[in-house]
Amino acid sequence: MNKKKNIKLSQSQLGVMKILWQQGQCSVSQVRQHLNELKPLAPTTVATVLKRLEEKGIVGFEKQGRQYMYFALVSEEQVQSSMLGNLLTHLFNGKAETLVHHLVDQEQVSAEDIEKIKALLDQNRRTDNES
Repeated sequence: MNKKKNIKLSQSQLGVMKILWQQGQCSVSQVRQHLNELKPLAPTTVATVLKRLEEKGIVGFEKQGRQYMYFALVSEEQVQSSMLGNLLTHLFNGKAETLVHHLVDQEQVSAEDIEKIKALLDQNRRTDNES
């Protein structure tokens, strides 16, 4: 799980991964049941999404009786880091300042979030100075 992967997920794949992260492991029908609360999908669609995630090395499975139980092979943090890195590189030309500026301009960041970000930056500076 420590390998750095370049992970790109569709909305459907991300939805499935969120369920696996929350539930630990699920069968196709269990994933479908959780997804149906948001967007009804056919069992074959859910099975296809899980198969593609398995082919990417994002999920694994084990056979339990007559069904396959799927589980995440990468953490939510790994996916967030990879997908944010891709977004930063491809949409913001690798400039974090541009991304943050966009978020602030679009009022996606609250005053409370800004204070937390400042605290993180201060913490990071202190850690860098101690090294």
